[in-house]
Amino acid sequence: MDGVVEQAGVQRGGTGYAYYVVLILTLAYMLSFMDRVLVSLMIDPIRADLHLGDTQIGLLVGFGFVLLYSIMGIPFGTWADSGNRRNLILFGLVGWSLATALCGFAGGFMTLLAARAFVGIGEAALSPAAYSTIADRFDKSRLGFAISLYAMGVSLGGGVAMMFGGYLVGWAQNAAFTLPGGFVLGGWRMAFVAVGLLGVPLALLMLATMREAPRQRAADGAPQISALFALMGRRKAAFLGVFGGYSAMVIAAYGALLWGPAHFARAHGMSPAAIGLQFGLITGVLGSGGLLAAGLISDRLARRGVADAPVRVVMASIVIQWPLLAAAFLVHDRTFALAFMALGMTATSMIGGLQAATLQILVPANMRGRLTAIYLLFVNLAGMGLGPLLIGALSEHLYGGATGLGKALATTSGVALALALLILTCTRRAILAAIRANEGCRAGEGR
Repeated sequence: MDGVVEQAGVQRGGTGYAYYVVLILTLAYMLSFMDRVLVSLMIDPIRADLHLGDTQIGLLVGFGFVLLYSIMGIPFGTWADSGNRRNLILFGLVGWSLATALCGFAGGFMTLLAARAFVGIGEAALSPAAYSTIADRFDKSRLGFAISLYAMGVSLGGGVAMMFGGYLVGWAQNAAFTLPGGFVLGGWRMAFVAVGLLGVPLALLMLATMREAPRQRAADGAPQISALFALMGRRKAAFLGVFGGYSAMVIAAYGALLWGPAHFARAHGMSPAAIGLQFGLITGVLGSGGLLAAGLISDRLARRGVADAPVRVVMASIVIQWPLLAAAFLVHDRTFALAFMALGMTATSMIGGLQAATLQILVPANMRGRLTAIYLLFVNLAGMGLGPLLIGALSEHLYGGATGLGKALATTSGVALALALLILTCTRRAILAAIRANEGCRAGEGR
């Protein structure tokens, strides 16, 4: 039956094809993250060209993208729980790719902000559907690694965006193309158009080779969203811990990723090409290694019976990254700053796949898409909305100077990570209890 096997009341595709689907989804996530973070490498060229301040840049890299991204995740999450997830992902892929290309034609702050908002709408379709799809193809003992593979799209996408964007911006500073109508395409504008067009071949590949995942039986009749809210209300300490702790943690992660290149340009005088190479290697190679290592560690702990394995690994990563990120933003020697940044971002990347892995074991299969959407609403408004805006405001209005951005980054990441660790420490037992209660429900359904 097309490689589908029955196991404990759950239908899943064959292992080889399941990993192929993860690969396709990883490529989509990689492309979405390229479209999302490319702006961080071009902050100063965009600021100079459009005459913007750091607070406006904070809006572009933060709320301009994340507000509609977060809001639209709710209806897309509902679609993921009951509709065709492959088609939802295709819809989003085409939409965010076109919107990214349109960023290159922005004439000012408001038009670029609008284009970034449409990028967010398209990308909102991906993760709720992707996480639900992956969870329906892998059992719990392999889920952490499978989702970490998907989450590598963040590190690989960020890494390729940094390398590609850095060299492209550096080359295009002395090259320009005049389009019909007299519009000049060059520099940061060309980077947006080129990356946006990459979505077309991936959409065709997905349409031709990716099938909708066989759903777990529990997902056949998706309940009303009120049932999910009722479940969250009964286990409020657990969900407050995951939502609050992980949201605070992501503020530090996105701050380093979105504002880090601009800090190294200002404080250490690095060119776009040099920053692209260094951050590309850090994000793409070391970040991917951290993601996979965290997924393997979490799966190994899960096989030993540690029910809250993803949460434990996340808490360990917070302790590791805390001093490393602060040092990366505050030391004056470029070599030491890059070394601390590499180690800190490796630890930061460990959280990527484990956020989603935590969500998948907190609720029944027929609630995963909407829980993911609600989670992304909170975590992205904090991490990509509030965080970059706060960093930009601190840099522009409090610290100032070439090192002001580094001080703003160190302050924000330090406070955010301390808060994350405190919240998760206080709620870990409640999270563990919620995971075990969900395991009991799944065991009952399988009998």
